[in-house]
Amino acid sequence: MKFDNTVVVFKYNQTKHLSVITKDQEFVTQNGVINFNDIKSLPSIVKTNKNIEYQVYVPSFDEFILLMKRGPQIIYPKDMGTILIAGNINKYSKILEIGTGSGALTLFLSLLLSSHGELFSLDESRKNQLRAKKTIDRFTSSISFEDKVVDVNYINSKLSEFKFNEIESEIDTIITDVPEPWEFFQLNKINKNIIWVSYLPSISQVEKTVNVLNENNFTNIKVTETLNREWIVNKKILRPKNEMVGHTGFVVSGRYLIS
Repeated sequence: MKFDNTVVVFKYNQTKHLSVITKDQEFVTQNGVINFNDIKSLPSIVKTNKNIEYQVYVPSFDEFILLMKRGPQIIYPKDMGTILIAGNINKYSKILEIGTGSGALTLFLSLLLSSHGELFSLDESRKNQLRAKKTIDRFTSSISFEDKVVDVNYINSKLSEFKFNEIESEIDTIITDVPEPWEFFQLNKINKNIIWVSYLPSISQVEKTVNVLNENNFTNIKVTETLNREWIVNKKILRPKNEMVGHTGFVVSGRYLIS
């Protein structure tokens, strides 16, 4: 089957579901059953056994991340843009990600980096790292790329036991998504030009992180929060949506500069 094992979105009106096409299997909806074997092209329209039409297509990154099954809480797409700018991320970046989690940011970084970039991802949970590998494989298998997606170097370790000097020469940006990023400095001291970015849900974590960055001679320390509100533009209706994506986390950034 041409599209077997492809990740797709099934959309009916404004409702979306993420699924994986599996030969000879079915996708059950509240409007009836869709036979995967009926999908002959992507994107396309398929009908349930109740004659209800669904649009089916390969998901965007945004849809994939928000609809996928996950373990730890993800970094929302609206915050990823802020993190990328704060971290000065480009295709040549050499990144240490602290906190693999469900792999949402890991996936995004792996898509951005070229073969000249480098990505290390640290997490004490092997389960999280296996989930991240599956997330990356699942998304990239459904999309054609001219270049190979950069390989992720997974480091299985507690942050409090991690020795940065073993990979220090390979890194120009550190991004953290863990509750206590300051544990990094228990065993480690920065001795090179580095950009630091932390994603944190609470202001008390922000305060402690800012303090430890100051104590370790970081400069250009900045705290930001990104809010996201969609608008309805439909015929005579022009207004913001009643719901909005408000606080999800703070982004704390800073730089260590050697004069």
